[in-house]
Amino acid sequence: MSSPPGEEDATEGAAVYVDSPSLGWIPCTLLSVSPDGSSASVRPRQDGVPAAPLSVDLSNPLYASGALPRANVHPESGAPVQVADLCDLTYLNEPAILYNLGARHAAGLPYTRTGDIVIAVNPYQWMAELYGDDNKGRYADHYIHSRGGGDDNDRPPPHVYEISAAAYVGLALHAADQSVLVSGESGAGKTETVKIMMNHLAALDGSSHTNEQGTSSVVRRVLESNPLLEAFGNARTSRNDNSSRFGKYIQLQFDAEDPYAAQLKGRQVPSCVLAGSRCRTYLLEKGRVAGHDGMERSFHVFYQLLAAPQDFREQVWPEGLRGSHSVPPQTFACLGVPSTDTIEGKADGQHHHVTVGALRLIGVTEDRLVMLYRAICVVLQLSNLVFSPHPDDDDKTHIAPDGLALLSELMGFDTPATVERALTYRTVVTRHERLSVPLGPVAAADVRDAFAKEIYGAAFDWLVGTINGATAAEETYEARGDVEKFGIIGLLDIFGFESFEVNRFEQLCINYANERLQQKFTADTFRSVQDEYAAEGLPLGELRYEDNAGVLGLIEGRMGLIAILNEECNMPKGNDATFVSKVYTWNEHDDIHGQKKAPPGKKTASAALPLVKETLYMNLEFGIRHYAGLVRYHAAGFVKKNMDNVPSDLVECAGKCGNMMIQEEITKKAVLSKMRPKMGRRKRTLSKPTVWNKFRGQLGELMEELGRTRSRYVRCIKPNKEKKPEVMDNVLAMEQLRCAGVV
Repeated sequence: MSSPPGEEDATEGAAVYVDSPSLGWIPCTLLSVSPDGSSASVRPRQDGVPAAPLSVDLSNPLYASGALPRANVHPESGAPVQVADLCDLTYLNEPAILYNLGARHAAGLPYTRTGDIVIAVNPYQWMAELYGDDNKGRYADHYIHSRGGGDDNDRPPPHVYEISAAAYVGLALHAADQSVLVSGESGAGKTETVKIMMNHLAALDGSSHTNEQGTSSVVRRVLESNPLLEAFGNARTSRNDNSSRFGKYIQLQFDAEDPYAAQLKGRQVPSCVLAGSRCRTYLLEKGRVAGHDGMERSFHVFYQLLAAPQDFREQVWPEGLRGSHSVPPQTFACLGVPSTDTIEGKADGQHHHVTVGALRLIGVTEDRLVMLYRAICVVLQLSNLVFSPHPDDDDKTHIAPDGLALLSELMGFDTPATVERALTYRTVVTRHERLSVPLGPVAAADVRDAFAKEIYGAAFDWLVGTINGATAAEETYEARGDVEKFGIIGLLDIFGFESFEVNRFEQLCINYANERLQQKFTADTFRSVQDEYAAEGLPLGELRYEDNAGVLGLIEGRMGLIAILNEECNMPKGNDATFVSKVYTWNEHDDIHGQKKAPPGKKTASAALPLVKETLYMNLEFGIRHYAGLVRYHAAGFVKKNMDNVPSDLVECAGKCGNMMIQEEITKKAVLSKMRPKMGRRKRTLSKPTVWNKFRGQLGELMEELGRTRSRYVRCIKPNKEKKPEVMDNVLAMEQLRCAGVV
């Protein structure tokens, strides 16, 4: 039995791990290995309870080179070894990492480092002692003021503060822009981790102008933007009560002192004053306003508004939100009956108070405040419209007059006819004429949902723009005229890799983003090491890593999924089935993405082509072998969801709306779509705007920006689905470690 690199052969009595489908890995004692090395006998030693011996088949691919992974135990007591840095483990393997994280989590230690990466396991409880001012100062003293000098024994325990402090030092001392990439699945604690680091970075320099409470107005606006983004962009899901339904990249802007000037003044560390911030958002899940699963909720802001004080509700919409008590969510069809009115220990009404306070802090008051919330009410009332066949013509649609009248008045129309026609007719422009085609009830309901999504997206974009206007250093920093260029520490909080029982268009977009980020992670953590050793002339053994260029080629290549789906959106009768058929037809050839099929009957690493077709797949299904594993996608709705053009009838309706935010935002989007046409695969045709084109462009810009920074990483792990402190579900955690590229 040959051992993996770095692990000597296990002998009788050695502590090892054995694969278990239900438990992930089981710690065992090795009893013996068969003479031919094909099997081993082990005795499980979990929880110290003796168990009957097991026979283990060593041909399992999880056993590298046919060797059982070694466990890290004290040589005398046999007790498991727990370390703060995974690099200190004698045996560094998947189960060793898993059990080390589990032991620290059970001991109330949420952070573990591996080199300069921090793994954060969600503790599902607030540990005040970890985030107090004294602890912030401790990490600042070690990593900034003494710059990590001194005895390693004096190094503070792992913490995300060391990541934020290192980013601060990189900006202050080396004048290099920084970025921190925070990843993990829903419920892993990404958003909270970003907030913790933002607070730490804001506290690292106290030289900005402060108010009576000792907090600068700049810092307050920057930090208070978080509750706003959560209110309008987060929702309760089956996995997380406060799940971000969008990705965001927050660029903290610093007035960084010149290192040479600081040296002349006798300061070892130049000052970096937090001057402002900018935020960019990605892939808001607008479809949630049209419906969601029964145990989930729509965006928090809807429930907050319904639980707001009576005077506020009636100021926003007296006809629809009247009453001395909170308005029941089931009053509006898109909300249903929520399973809770409390998120993270606070009732919706309490959250509303915080949200409105933050809005006022960034200048959204009086008429602007009412305008924003009325747009939210328009989305609510759209869901209450009742469609039925017109009594005079089954091909036309009748809208129940009461609901329509409420909507029309709310949008500022003199009569309901304007919005009624926009929802029940479609304008078709041919070469010679302009036709108005009536829609049936089902088609009209689809248009209604599309309008609701566009209005909510417009409100969200307006809010992000307003936040940036109130926090951007170029607009608000008092000394902005003296700053040639603001230094940047970017914090990326983006959706983690997703694989569900049914994976749709949203999962493909999310996983595409993760493939791009994984490519960067690989380059930063593996290829850079190889280059560093080569530059120093030092020998380095073969450095193996998973290259995901083939998957990215399948998705974004010349004949990849993006190109095929965009073309299908341009076809008059484009549909999901044809899209899947073309995906297989155009991507079945050898070497199409730099990978060749293996000869018949032979399995090699290059045989793992990224596109997968299995006999049990249905007509609309295809598989992709991502870096984190195989994901099967169901293409139903792909073509429709990829469309990003607002029907002209809805644009015209929005243009006449009395709500200036709705009017300006939707009209602006329509104008921009016409100004920037994209060429299709066939150069003679102009392609329609698509979600994927927009997202690919945003992602490309993001990767370029990240490429200009020194990137650091925090990998967040969700320890269990029940949100219990100090409990680790090994199978769940192991899947996330693999998805994060940690193992």
